[in-house]
Amino acid sequence: MDLASMMVNLANELTAPAWKLLWVVAALCGTAYFGHIVARMMRASQFPGQRSLTLGDVAAVAIVAACMLNLSQLINAAWNSMGTGTVSYGPISYTGAAGFGVFAAAINAVLTLVSVAGGYFFFRGVLLWRKAAVAGDSSHGADDVVWRAATHMLGGACLVQISDMIERLRSTLGLVW
Repeated sequence: MDLASMMVNLANELTAPAWKLLWVVAALCGTAYFGHIVARMMRASQFPGQRSLTLGDVAAVAIVAACMLNLSQLINAAWNSMGTGTVSYGPISYTGAAGFGVFAAAINAVLTLVSVAGGYFFFRGVLLWRKAAVAGDSSHGADDVVWRAATHMLGGACLVQISDMIERLRSTLGLVW
């Protein structure tokens, strides 16, 4: 078995479970974050002397939790803000790979794995959103978490639709291959 067929087998076997794992982990994190903020609200109201929560604290974490619960729709919305079309969460079939002959299947497999990695980068961006929502202004400008989150999310959305991004970059830059 050569390296190209190993990549194809890896992509075929890993793509669907990796996406399902991402959806489950995101839903569990979103549920845990929302449960944690509800528990903090209950503790603040039951025990005097606890730090009170503001509406901004609760709303920010609740929005991030809802985004995690609907991560696939959030990726689709981020992609639609940059491009057109619906995001596909399956194997990539890049039309430009046909020109590479026997390596076309391997190129599609690598692009499929990059697409899955883009989903995880997007998830990391949402986690950074939560960090920014919880930390607030405690970093005093040392670490700009919101911009890092936006970069992860936009970059992840681009990687999820890597075949479209390659075509757009190729046509924009006038590349021929």
